[in-house]
Amino acid sequence: MNENRLAYILPGPVELASLLSGLPEKYHIRECDISVETICYLDTFDWRLYNKELLCLRIGKTTFVLTNFAGEFRLQEEGPALEKPLPLHFSCGAMGEKLISVAGIRALLPLAQITRKSQCFQIMNQDQKIVLSGSLELSQLVPTHEEDACPPVSLGGSLRLLGVRGYDKILAKITKGLKLQGLEPGYSEERTLQLALTELGKDSLHYSSQFSIILDPAESVILAAQSIFLQLFRGMEQNLFGILEDIDTEFLHDFRVALRRTRSLLGSIKKVIYPDDMARFQQGLKEIGTFTGPVRDLDVYLLARKDYQSMLPEGLQEGLTLFFQGLARQRAKELQRLRKALQSRKFQSFMSQWQEYLENSILSSSLAAGQKPCKEVASKAIRKRLRSILESGVQIGPQSPDTELHCLRIQAKKLRYLLEFYRSLFPETEMDILVKSLKKLQDNLGNFNDLSVQQKMLGQYQNALALKEHKNAIKVAAALGGLITHLHEEQIDVRNKFEQTFEQFTTVENSKLFKLLFQ
Repeated sequence: MNENRLAYILPGPVELASLLSGLPEKYHIRECDISVETICYLDTFDWRLYNKELLCLRIGKTTFVLTNFAGEFRLQEEGPALEKPLPLHFSCGAMGEKLISVAGIRALLPLAQITRKSQCFQIMNQDQKIVLSGSLELSQLVPTHEEDACPPVSLGGSLRLLGVRGYDKILAKITKGLKLQGLEPGYSEERTLQLALTELGKDSLHYSSQFSIILDPAESVILAAQSIFLQLFRGMEQNLFGILEDIDTEFLHDFRVALRRTRSLLGSIKKVIYPDDMARFQQGLKEIGTFTGPVRDLDVYLLARKDYQSMLPEGLQEGLTLFFQGLARQRAKELQRLRKALQSRKFQSFMSQWQEYLENSILSSSLAAGQKPCKEVASKAIRKRLRSILESGVQIGPQSPDTELHCLRIQAKKLRYLLEFYRSLFPETEMDILVKSLKKLQDNLGNFNDLSVQQKMLGQYQNALALKEHKNAIKVAAALGGLITHLHEEQIDVRNKFEQTFEQFTTVENSKLFKLLFQ
């Protein structure tokens, strides 16, 4: 049967009879079942689904629906009875695979909860044949707290029509009447979510892990730095609750990225800020980096579990399982220490002092160099960092110690931060080319460093096990030995690719771009 599906957006509550009041007398409406559902909208903290024009709805406790803004497809599966599920908690069906591909390792957080009343109906002709069917859906916002005595807020709804082949005229008649009533065709799920967020005082897309800021080329470097610092500070603050609640590992990761960017920018303007202020805040930020490090390091290993499993034969898997069980226990202890540190007076006092300095003191207490145009300062800083990378990179050969690649990695990361901070001051297309090229170099250096750190950590763990003689320790040590061998071989391969990667970064085309942009 050839069916024609249409949908109309309803701005507010309305009766079905009123919507279809223009129906000719030879037709009549047969109202069918009424259902009421509780629906919760979910998305990651950084809006990964919404950014891909996807919506995830939890109906009741365990039924999940994934759809796009236009309602062109709909996946529905039973899922975990968890308030904040991770994509990996879903089955390996179509929905689970889609969620993993878009949301990755981020938890799905509740955004808003509504109730939806759905009235199904059919339009019958004089012969009692169904010539059209549909549903009227009306949504209301559920109060945030049960004790909230405020009346439910209407969020409008949808009128869905399903035409039947051979009865096109009645469908055309109804759609004409709906148009005269001023109704817009379309799918209203995204609109309903936006209305709910507005009522709750929430901003859609309020957070992004990608750094972006628009600067005025003529504004002073200290004013530009203030804007950047404040954005990074907000990013750190926004991620604190997710770290304390241990919602997913990306909260701590994003917190530490904002922290590193802050430290990098602070170091790049040391001639602009009083030395005493520089030393005080650099020390405080360094201490935060120190006590947030252990949990993040363990997260990296735990997230790599599947990769590690794929490196070892079946006979070593039991030892690897025991190893990860030990890491999980260690992470639980480190998380308790991290929570204590983040809730301490010392941390909260430092964050308050840093915020007060950024908001009220940094402009008035900066040195004379802070009044230079930010584009001028940015260009000079980028040139200096690039020159350092080029000088260091050409000296690295096959026999160079690992420490030289590590130092180059740090320099490349600082250049990347500078390009991110001041990106808006230069042509977008050219900056995209340079950032993409730099990222390839960073990936090579980062992979090399990660493999080096992993081997060192596993070796230390293995050495500690050597002092123990029980059966499980031997199994774990054997598994770690296999991992270290595999990682060492992989590191050699990454090292062998460095020279080619560095040459690609230092092409004539890239050199011309750097000179053109940052002279």
